[in-house]
Amino acid sequence: MNAPGDPPRRIAIVEDDAHLRRYLCEVVDADPRLEVAFTEGDFVGATRRIDGCPVDLWLIDLQLPDGNGADLVRRLKAGGDVKCLILTVLGDRTSVIAALDSGADGYLLKDTDPAALVGSILSALDGYAPISPQAAHFLLDLYQQDVRKARPTPGDAALSAREQEVLRLFSRGLSYREAAGILDLSTHTVRDHVKAIYRKLSVHSRAEAVFEARQLGIISASD
Repeated sequence: MNAPGDPPRRIAIVEDDAHLRRYLCEVVDADPRLEVAFTEGDFVGATRRIDGCPVDLWLIDLQLPDGNGADLVRRLKAGGDVKCLILTVLGDRTSVIAALDSGADGYLLKDTDPAALVGSILSALDGYAPISPQAAHFLLDLYQQDVRKARPTPGDAALSAREQEVLRLFSRGLSYREAAGILDLSTHTVRDHVKAIYRKLSVHSRAEAVFEARQLGIISASD
């Protein structure tokens, strides 16, 4: 965030619609913490500016008449540490994922109100990743899919009978020493079983192991 007396942060605007380009200039210049570095209406014009005047953040449309905004983001990111925000009418899943895969620091829709737009620019400059709610929906869906893929299935887990016994005792709150005594094993052997359980269930604690085992039906909720 700009401190009092700091120069305004310089914003490049790449947008092919002249009316919207003027509007974005007005929004940016209305905030004393920001100023427009330059504007361009196409991909080629924007690439010619990359090595020119310094820019703190690029505000880029996805659909340019001679190229894709995501490709421009890739070129900018390959050349240095610069912030890039996508500003587009496209709120579909494919566009969101393609833009963020390119390295964009945020994804905003063009109906974002002026105050929210300025706030998002400042947020991106501070290292955050502003995302329009419509775009965030797709990211949440992807995250949930990844979690489901990462979670082992009962077949993947394949806990031995002894490992299941150890888990059932842990689910009742027993310690390593107590579990070892009931199973007539050494504490060291119980620890070896626990390591195998953690590996198979992709967890890092007894509580997580018990939770995952119940979710997978390896042990019952009453255990």
